[in-house]
Amino acid sequence: MAVSRQDSQNWTSPGTKDAMAATYAAVKAALAASDTLKKHDIEIFLQGSYANATNIRGDSDVDIVVMLRSAWSPDLSLLSADAKAAYHNDHQAATYGAKELRRDVMEALTDYFGANRVEARNKCIRVNKRDGLVDADVVPAIQRRLYVAYDGSIKGRFVEGTKIHPLKGDSIINYPKSHKINGETKSSLTNENFKPTVRQFKQLKRRAVASGTVDPKKSPGYLVECMVFNAPHILFVKDDHDRLIGVFRWLLNANFDTFTAVDEIHKLFHTDPGKFSADEAKVLVIALGQEIVG
Repeated sequence: MAVSRQDSQNWTSPGTKDAMAATYAAVKAALAASDTLKKHDIEIFLQGSYANATNIRGDSDVDIVVMLRSAWSPDLSLLSADAKAAYHNDHQAATYGAKELRRDVMEALTDYFGANRVEARNKCIRVNKRDGLVDADVVPAIQRRLYVAYDGSIKGRFVEGTKIHPLKGDSIINYPKSHKINGETKSSLTNENFKPTVRQFKQLKRRAVASGTVDPKKSPGYLVECMVFNAPHILFVKDDHDRLIGVFRWLLNANFDTFTAVDEIHKLFHTDPGKFSADEAKVLVIALGQEIVG
């Protein structure tokens, strides 16, 4: 069935937030109850579609970062040799890090929710849903600092990110706060039409998954959001259907090699930790086109 104007309009609506807000509050309460975690400088915040207001109806979980700030992972690649030397002169290795943080977060969640609802996963700790709450992926992370300047007086200017240490595999570096800020800026520059467009494309992808033309594992919502983010501002017109078609046509002919993630730090098909394939993304766009025409 071809996408109608009514579909285009309906798809702009965000998913429900009540259960996600309640889940976030419950996880924060669990972590706040830990005397061990209180001893460390920890920040708790949302990431993902709920945090970025791009969630759609049927989204069933919430991503919560537990970031250690009293120890961090530095990226000094942008600094001069003198600046790097100044940094190393001012800092020493921390005694409480990723391994200890994950252990203590796991303990706090288990104490609060019960062992039957808490599950260790590779990149996160899953708190399984119950009535009134949704599934929560709780991500222990170390603050990542991408330094852009450092000397004796500045003591460092940096872009803040997160560094995740999975149980298996390489560490993962993300910039969720930059992602959120850039998404909000894009929304402002497009008369608040960017995020509704992301929701449209997520719904379109969901239809393609149901049709069997798209592999959901190769087309996460994050990828869809990043692809839409790269479309020119002028395409985000007021009319819901015209906007959907305009952005799709642009994606169909776009040069994916230039795409950035929403954080504008990672190259989407080169350095993003999702390790996305431009060829597979093009297949995704073609499949979305098949759903549009029916």
